[in-house]
Amino acid sequence: MIKKTIYFIGLLFILIMIGSTSVGLAAEKTSTMMCDEGVVNIGDRDADVREKCGEPNSQSMDKWIYDFGPSEYFTVIFKEGKVVRILEGQ
Repeated sequence: MIKKTIYFIGLLFILIMIGSTSVGLAAEKTSTMMCDEGVVNIGDRDADVREKCGEPNSQSMDKWIYDFGPSEYFTVIFKEGKVVRILEGQ
């Protein structure tokens, strides 16, 4: 009985650790993004974002990705040419 309890507690601990790690890797919604030439805000036009941050590292029609270093990774989502969402992280 004690072995089963210890096994269960260990398994539960591992599951909690895995769950907390995956939450830490998720992208977080933010309302701004700091760039060399200014701050990008929700509602900014795509031309303004390009002027403030330069060319994105990756780009599709409505999604631009900026990788400013290991802890500065942003995804900017546009609708009709305006920023509607900024995600920080992966």
